[in-house]
Amino acid sequence: MSRRAAVVALVALAGCSDISGSRGVVALELRLPSPPAVEQFDTLTLRARAIDPDGDSVAAEIFWRTPDTTLIIADSTGRLTTALTSGTGRVQARVGNLYSELSNPAFTIRPRSDTLRLSVPDTLTVPAADTASAPLGAVLESNDPAGGISGASILYEVVDTIAAQGSVRFQGGNLVLRATTSTGGAPSPAVTLRRVPGATPPATVQVRVSATRPSGTPVPGSGQLFTLTFQ
Repeated sequence: MSRRAAVVALVALAGCSDISGSRGVVALELRLPSPPAVEQFDTLTLRARAIDPDGDSVAAEIFWRTPDTTLIIADSTGRLTTALTSGTGRVQARVGNLYSELSNPAFTIRPRSDTLRLSVPDTLTVPAADTASAPLGAVLESNDPAGGISGASILYEVVDTIAAQGSVRFQGGNLVLRATTSTGGAPSPAVTLRRVPGATPPATVQVRVSATRPSGTPVPGSGQLFTLTFQ
């Protein structure tokens, strides 16, 4: 498909036959978080790209709306929030008379991330006979309603990557891992730090855990460290 044809296809998806008032904009490309989520009383800013007939970005004033009472557009420029702790909601962008499709998938609404808590001791020993550490337990929790938050993520990072490079790794083979939380607010599967076969890890390795709300605001408790001693 040519670039021009691709843009025309995107216009068809936009679902609007009148673009005369959109000042050269023929399509709107939604640039939403993946997966799209919003937390109670957290405010994130929606993004979209206006496209001209050549497929290039256009500087245009983009407005936003939602047909769903579960979401609140704080202002027309795309500040999104909600007063609920569960449910779903969709958003739609507009330039002039041109509308995007409703967002698909819809935004998932979840309780506010109030705390990132370590659920195991922050100092762990990895015996010489073990290929991996015990689970690096961390839990993302809300105060109201009280409990763990599923469908969010916790970031695990080896702090001294130069010393640890090639000797330890998370599942997946890297020194950084973003783990999705399950029921109870803990990652599933559990996160462990593993030895690389044939390599000698440093005597100690530190792993930092952190989390952010969909708006990018750090969750309280972010930055805590696990210290792992390898025997």
